[in-house]
Amino acid sequence: MSTVYATRLLPMSLLAVASAILLVAGIACGGAGEPAAESGDSGGSAATTGTTQSSSGSAPAATQVPAAAPAATEAPAMEAMDSDVDLFTVMVTTQGNELFNSKYGQGENNLWQRLGQVWLVGGSLTDGSLVLDPATGIANKWEIVDDGLAWEFTIRPGIQFHNDEELDVHDVDFVANWAVSEESAGVSTVRIAREITNREVTGPDTFKFTFKEPLAFFGAAVSEVDNTAIGTVLSVDYWKSLPLGQTIENCTPADVCQQAEAFEENPNPGLPGPFEVVSHRYEEEILYERFEDYFLRQERPYPFRQISLRVVPELSTRVAALQAGDVDIIEADNTVVGQIQDAGGRIVYAPESVHIWINANGCNRATDNDGLPIMCHDLRVRQALDYAIDKTKIQALYGGSDAFQIDGMHGIGSPSGLGFESDLGPLPFDPDKARALLAEAGYPDGAGFNEGRVFPIHTWTGAGAPLTVELSTLICQGWKTELGIECEVNVGEEVSLKEVQYAGEIAGQYLVRTNENTYDGGRRMLGRYAREGAYIAFDQDIAAKVLAAGAMIGTQEERHQAYYEALRIIHDKHYDFTPGFLNQPYGVSDRVSGWNPWPLAPYMSALWTVEISQ
Repeated sequence: MSTVYATRLLPMSLLAVASAILLVAGIACGGAGEPAAESGDSGGSAATTGTTQSSSGSAPAATQVPAAAPAATEAPAMEAMDSDVDLFTVMVTTQGNELFNSKYGQGENNLWQRLGQVWLVGGSLTDGSLVLDPATGIANKWEIVDDGLAWEFTIRPGIQFHNDEELDVHDVDFVANWAVSEESAGVSTVRIAREITNREVTGPDTFKFTFKEPLAFFGAAVSEVDNTAIGTVLSVDYWKSLPLGQTIENCTPADVCQQAEAFEENPNPGLPGPFEVVSHRYEEEILYERFEDYFLRQERPYPFRQISLRVVPELSTRVAALQAGDVDIIEADNTVVGQIQDAGGRIVYAPESVHIWINANGCNRATDNDGLPIMCHDLRVRQALDYAIDKTKIQALYGGSDAFQIDGMHGIGSPSGLGFESDLGPLPFDPDKARALLAEAGYPDGAGFNEGRVFPIHTWTGAGAPLTVELSTLICQGWKTELGIECEVNVGEEVSLKEVQYAGEIAGQYLVRTNENTYDGGRRMLGRYAREGAYIAFDQDIAAKVLAAGAMIGTQEERHQAYYEALRIIHDKHYDFTPGFLNQPYGVSDRVSGWNPWPLAPYMSALWTVEISQ
């Protein structure tokens, strides 16, 4: 196999941004950079001490999967192998920084990692629900031990890296110590690292993480149902065989860090996933070839020998390529669904992919940095702003109920996630109640609101979902019409807006953005509300419920109830809110006769379920 790699140095700008972010206590997940946790936060196995269980995320009383669980059931049968296609092509709008090491790799759309990697804790889709599955990950067993303070993983034998070396506990030890660090670029990784008090090899095939306090969400945080690379593993022997390169600031140990450059030039031998990296042209294309010794080859029989992952930012170009038959799946959006269908194409929706997140940090403060009153310090104001938003207009903006659902709880609670119940959804449109609440707070018909100054709404265009400017304008119009609030939409640049928000420079001002939904919101709840310096608002009442949920290591039903109670008080306090979530549309070619993507995945998921028609 010929391997061609574009040389890419670990960018100093990335490390500088990462260092700046670490100074702020609460950023979020994924490429959207959410403060509290990278997407898919949390709640893994609900195992009681000394037992092995796996948790489901969809229903309140989800089935727990024992360690000897059957293989995942969503894959097509192996008999289709003779009809495998040579090349399968997908196109996405954007993806992360395309770094394969989890210490510095970042991106909301991390499909590039998914094709080359395996996670410590596996997952599967069972009866429509996501579950943590010991049959599909690096660990074939996990236990919560030491009175709930530690997670111990048993490493599965027989997993091979692409250089044919076998993955073992020493590889897990290497990544756990080097990559899961406060030096990491991903804020979710940093947040986890800050909770760890010890990490150690405890036997020939066992590894243990110990925490300051029980973290029941850790299993999901290192699983493939989450949307981070925290749980991925690299070959320590391959890494240490590489030459030293540039010095990386704020990275230890120095010699290990200096090998990162050489690793990124050719990561393939050190990866254990379903595909090998054949060539890599950054921000253009990664070409993968199926790894026939992948340990889940039988259960996940990807029906293509090679897959081309192409970054094509222009939506019109992706649509044209689909219509010309040059691509098999494209990332679409609601603005082109009709165009694709009118041309005879098909749409597949991935449920609960991203949500609209209306948030402000500092609402627990009475005044901003200039000493001026913060409007959202008053709960009645926060509730009034939400009641004044007509969610049905937002649904219509995004193309109706197939694309947009008025449901969910700003990414920490999703219908397919842990702890969610129907009473936690968005507040209904009720302008009379909104006006009454605002008048109670001292601003009848908006008089005196924000001391007569224009109330800004911030947003940016780009990743996550289209129409964020139009959406923000719609929200602003509602606040003007129903509440008499003079507002304006400020369209900024994503990184700059995040920086000023994280620094508290726009405290009390709302940001309208998207973020991925998550299976378990424990990590996000912890970082948003339950720690000093929390990204949204530190609140001791919320913290008590969040910490109780994080410490719950009982049955799945008990964990669901504990999470529900935490979500309930967060909903009642209403520091941030959502009108609902988007189901991600994908355009598919004629030869894709079937595909069953996972819920809660802001990337092309479960590609092994693709069925090819010849």
